[in-house]
Amino acid sequence: MITRKLHLPYSAGLVTAGVVIANLPFAPQINLTKDLLFSALLPPLIFEAAHYLNWKHLRRDLSVVLVLATLGVVISAVVTAAGMYYLAKWQWPAAMVFGVLIAATDPVSVIATFKEAKAQGRLLLLVESESLFNDGTAAVFFAIALELALGGTLSPPEALLKLLVMVAGSLLCGAAVAGAALLLAAHGRSPG
Repeated sequence: MITRKLHLPYSAGLVTAGVVIANLPFAPQINLTKDLLFSALLPPLIFEAAHYLNWKHLRRDLSVVLVLATLGVVISAVVTAAGMYYLAKWQWPAAMVFGVLIAATDPVSVIATFKEAKAQGRLLLLVESESLFNDGTAAVFFAIALELALGGTLSPPEALLKLLVMVAGSLLCGAAVAGAALLLAAHGRSPG
């Protein structure tokens, strides 16, 4: 309500409210863990993005979206990790984890600004769909980078196998959950 009265973007209000609440003396102390991130925070965001996406237009631009969501994330992660290693003098394992974590930024504020301005078209579709797919790419690379940072050893063939297993498993799990949701939705609409 305050952002509307001040004519500020809604996302700026959310960030400001989050900073204020986090600095209150009675703010709850919540540890951000991998399980909390992957099990509680990420699924609703991805579901909401996928639910409102125009799939007909996505099919037309799928090749561009996939390049942005894979190669774009990898390039961004490598550049960020190199910057943290050479400029901030971090060790490679920490720089890799940070690079992958930051590479797939969620353009919530950009999308919110587009929607407030009632923007439509290809740019909005590319930004929304790329953010949907880059979360998956980043999650896979984050798991690999975290394992390496925690002292695990992965040879390039092992890393590639892990990548393929995670991608295939994600696709199978996603298809199973989507199929079950569609069956429940169809059953809920049928009479009797």
